[in-house]
Amino acid sequence: MSDNTEVQGVADQASGQPTNSIPGAAPGETVAETMQRMFKVNVDGQEVEVDEEELKRGYSKASAADKRFAEAAMSRKEAETVLRMFKDNPRSAMQQLGLDVRKLAEDVIQDELREAMLSPQEKEIRNYKNELARYQQSEKQAREQYEAQQQEYEMARYTETIQNEIVATLDTAGLPKTERTVGRIAYYMQAALNAGYENVTPADVIDYVKKDYVTDIQSLVGSLSEDQIEAFLGADVLRKVAKSTIKTGMTRNTVSKSVNENKASRTEKRPVSPREYFRRH
Repeated sequence: MSDNTEVQGVADQASGQPTNSIPGAAPGETVAETMQRMFKVNVDGQEVEVDEEELKRGYSKASAADKRFAEAAMSRKEAETVLRMFKDNPRSAMQQLGLDVRKLAEDVIQDELREAMLSPQEKEIRNYKNELARYQQSEKQAREQYEAQQQEYEMARYTETIQNEIVATLDTAGLPKTERTVGRIAYYMQAALNAGYENVTPADVIDYVKKDYVTDIQSLVGSLSEDQIEAFLGADVLRKVAKSTIKTGMTRNTVSKSVNENKASRTEKRPVSPREYFRRH
């Protein structure tokens, strides 16, 4: 019985499956071995059991959180120290920060003197100019925002119009409705605009796109043998080409109605024997 248990334990360990139902049990581990690895920790006032890996993960997260809290506490402590220095000894604090105390004091005194020397009318004009500058700045920002919105709207409307025109052109152009076709249309339209042409539409450049397709196909297929063409294009495409060729040939070689009537009239005549034929001629 013991041998069977050991064999089963080895088999379980080899297959990577735990040998008991305790969460966190390692492969091939017995219940007693698993319990020896479990640790009791206090979480929100409740005692829970965790395995070694979970304990390590928890410790790692706690260490990272403690580090961030310590950094935040240090930054706050430094800020409080600087504020206390300014409150207790402003001059010493500014010197430690590299500020020129004398120049700062002179600037403050000059600002106060200029303010005191202004008449009520001058102060009113100064305040009016400041208010006007703020209003102009606000108006400028509003205008720029409106213009940006209008440009975005016009661009969206133009894009939609071009898309609709491309779709309408492809419906009658006989070209595949693919990204390549649309890309070539856009390319030629942009080239025309760069050349100075205005109001260029997809219909204006569709013939150039057609020529590109014809040139590409002819240069590709023209250099291939019949077997290579069949292997390259596939049987389905060849059948389409054959049907189109037959249909076109039948259309071009259609016999007129008058010829058919004459043929019918000649067919209705009674055939003559060789003797009768030579006697008549």
